[in-house]
Amino acid sequence: MLEQNINDKVIDFRRMAAEYYQKAAWNQLLALDNYRERNFQAAERFAQLSFDDQMHANEYAELADAESSLLLEVELEE
Repeated sequence: MLEQNINDKVIDFRRMAAEYYQKAAWNQLLALDNYRERNFQAAERFAQLSFDDQMHANEYAELADAESSLLLEVELEE
């Protein structure tokens, strides 16, 4: 049962990471579009949002890695 809970957590963390990476990519595209149109204030805002989303994605990916390590430890103990 513990393994299933950890596995579910890993899946949830990976899903959240993927969602944030997707948001980061979209915001980066919006930043580039605004930069091309010389709307620098909006470009900077979207670039910052993209950066923030990438940082959140990295955090969730690291959590997923940590949970995966925990799952491996549990499996090795059995």
